[in-house]
Order: sequence, then structure tokens, then C-alpha cells
Amino acid sequence: MKVDRAALSRFVALRLRAPGAATAQQAGDRRSPFRGRGLEFADYRSYDPGDDLRLVDWNVYFRLGTALVRQFNEERSLSVKLCLDVSASMGFGEARKADHAAQLTATLAMIALAHRDPVVLACVGSSARGLRARAVNLDGLPELLHLLERTEPEGRGDTHAQMVAHLGGGRADRLVFVSDLLYEPEPRDALLRLCAASCPRPVIVHVLGEDELDPDLSDTERVIDGETGENLVIRDGREARQAYHEGLQRWLAEVEARCRGLGIQYLRSDARTKAADLVHGPLFRAQVVEHIAGGA
Repeated sequence: MKVDRAALSRFVALRLRAPGAATAQQAGDRRSPFRGRGLEFADYRSYDPGDDLRLVDWNVYFRLGTALVRQFNEERSLSVKLCLDVSASMGFGEARKADHAAQLTATLAMIALAHRDPVVLACVGSSARGLRARAVNLDGLPELLHLLERTEPEGRGDTHAQMVAHLGGGRADRLVFVSDLLYEPEPRDALLRLCAASCPRPVIVHVLGEDELDPDLSDTERVIDGETGENLVIRDGREARQAYHEGLQRWLAEVEARCRGLGIQYLRSDARTKAADLVHGPLFRAQVVEHIAGGA
């Protein structure tokens, strides 16, 4: 897949917005539910033998005769997991859905790593295996980009099983799944439910190609499904065009409604759109990213 590495430097003023407390093991600048060393006072607890005496509040001890240890909110990084659909259907379109999705994924990875939010990247849905990389800071970004650039959409693997293996048992602070969602209803719903169970506020970026949004059916008599090989006969191009658009809108509405019902942020993307426009537009408005000063 193609990634414009030079374009990634345009996003240094952005960071991923935290939908909740950060839970990564790596130290960072995000509020976490953990108590430890930090700048923000959280609470007191009783002194236990072996505690650091520097954390004892001696003013309280001299006043009340009780040894209390000061606790602080520990600052952590966000744990970020990015899943990119690389099944065969992502390879279609003059502006390929796969290239658009890879550029967006690389951009999100760069934004996260620039602020020391560790990233796990998994390419799922193809017949290939081992398409996974991890980085904890910008030094690891080239490995993630190399994974994207050496991967091509092909075949149809068990996307659900691959995502289960890559996501692991823990929940991510930020999970983004970039896909055209061209799955049968039951497998697609299983993927959505997996995303919902793996993150407090997951994000689905639904990538659509030009041929899906506005296909030319005027002179078409037969359409072949690129993945299943099924032949679909079209009798009247104009009627087919109208029926297609009506069906597309129903399908998109159903997918979006299901995502919202599961607590998933649903964003739609045209493969012809530049990643920069998507990040600074829909992703920024949806508060997936924010300026480094904070705020939407």
C-alpha cells in the first residue's frame, strides 16, 4: 500500500483525544486511575511500614499525631490500537481504498507516537499472517510504515479471529478500525461487537470508494462480485442506478445505527479524500483528535 511519508509531518500540532483515563503502562501526560508519583494531589492513605517518608504529610502528623501518606494521580499514556482491513475488496477503485486507509492509519499512528502514546497496528482480513507491529514512540514509526507499505489487500481471511488475536484480552484506550465493512451481516456485527468490547469509545472509519458511491451502471448488463465471483445481471441501467443508491443509503444508515447502538463512533470517508482533510475535518469535529493545547 502507498503511504506519503512526507505528509505525516503536517500533524505535529495534534494529538489523540483521550475519551477517558489513560491506562497504558508507559508514563505520559494523561490522567490515569492509578495512584503513584505525579504532580496532581489525589488523596491520603494511612502510612504503612516501608513507605517513602518523603510522602508523609508531616504537618498532619504534628497536628493530629497520625501518619498519612500523600497520593498523587499518576500520569500515563494512552494505549492505542489501530486495525486496518486489508481484505481483497479494499484493493478496488482508481483511488484505492487501501491506499487511503493506509495513509489515514499512518497519520493516526504518527499523531499518537509523537506524544508517546504506544501504538499496536494490525492489518487484518487477508490470507496473510503476522501483519502486526508495535511502537512506543516516534523511533518505532518506521516499522509501522514498513508494515503498511509491504502489505497488499488480498484474499479473505478470518477477520474476527485475527482481530481477537491482535487485540488481546485487554481493553485499549483508543481503538480505530478502518474498513469498507463489506462483510455479510452476521460477521460484520461480530466485528462491531468485538470493537465495542475492546475499547470504551471505539472509532470505525468506514471507507467507501468512488465505484461504490457513484457506480456507472448505464451500459452495464452484468456485474461480478470481486470477492465471491457471483454474477449479478442488470436489466435496466437507469432503474438499477436508482435502486442501487436507495439500497446503499439504507445499508449505510443500518451500519451507522448499529454502531451508535454499540457506543461506537462512526465516521464515513470517501477514498478520494486526502487524509489531512479527514483528520482536520470529521475526526477533529468528532473529537478523535485535538490540538496539543487541548479542546476540540
